[in-house]
Amino acid sequence: KKRTAMGRFKHENAEVVINGDGRVVIYLGDDERGEFLYRYVSDGVYAPGADTDDLMENGQLYVAKFHDTGAGEWLALTPETTGMDRGMIHIFTRQAASAVGATTMDRPEWVTANPNAPELYCALTNNKNRGVKPNAGGDLTPAEGPNPREKNNYGQIVRWRPNGGDHTADGFAWDLYVLAGNPDVHSDTYAGSQNVTPSNMFNSPDGLAFDSNGLLWI
Repeated sequence: KKRTAMGRFKHENAEVVINGDGRVVIYLGDDERGEFLYRYVSDGVYAPGADTDDLMENGQLYVAKFHDTGAGEWLALTPETTGMDRGMIHIFTRQAASAVGATTMDRPEWVTANPNAPELYCALTNNKNRGVKPNAGGDLTPAEGPNPREKNNYGQIVRWRPNGGDHTADGFAWDLYVLAGNPDVHSDTYAGSQNVTPSNMFNSPDGLAFDSNGLLWI
């Protein structure tokens, strides 16, 4: 069944979190160079054993905007903010995200939630076009915020924490958990962040998941 309320784009995965107030929050990445990171918040609340189908049909879709200050915000995709009706928002979701000035990302793929803390991680796989040319919709892709490197062949993982631990909050704080790279070849940011060494280096992170012990697997 199509879940149009969550937008039409190149969905990579859907990370589901039950918020403290019972609403269902779903984090979604659009796996394309220069595209966006989304959040869906259900109107209704989850009740174990009850019919949950409506929770994925009726809700509000948001897109992320990251600021260089380390703060970020979820921008609601509504007729008022985008100039598009709801049907158009759900079908032409990338255009809606562009209309509100969301942050273009380096191929946001898997999102995963820490089971022991209110924080999320997203794999930004790579983006050879970063700082070189706009995305397919014409949005500029400057090297800034959570996407700090031009011609980014290595990728990175961004982490954010919703304000007050509330997954429905409009604001969040973010940082870069890791910049992938190759310290054997580079001495600049393409070497990776300080937690990347010749013995653990990697590139193009894709799948992310926490195990039952709270260990993040990349």
